Amino acid sequence: MDTGDRVSGTSAPIYCDEGRCLLEKFGDCVHELLQLHDQQFVAVQNGDTDCDRFDLLIHVANEDKQRAKYEYLRHLENHGCSGN
Repeated sequence: MDTGDRVSGTSAPIYCDEGRCLLEKFGDCVHELLQLHDQQFVAVQNGDTDCDRFDLLIHVANEDKQRAKYEYLRHLENHGCSGN
């Protein structure tokens, strides 16, 4: 194991710092997308006739999430820093 590898718990995957950073970035993108969906849902519940204004934001956030996911997966494949 490299000195940059970390283990959190006995059964948790092992990630290098970059892998952990990319996973956190992916998580942040998922969180942002969920917040936008929640905001749109609240707007619909409140009868907001302009609730479709979230559609473009959701589309862009989904693209960001996909990009972050594939950056993370590409890193794992190339670097091999995930155990289990």
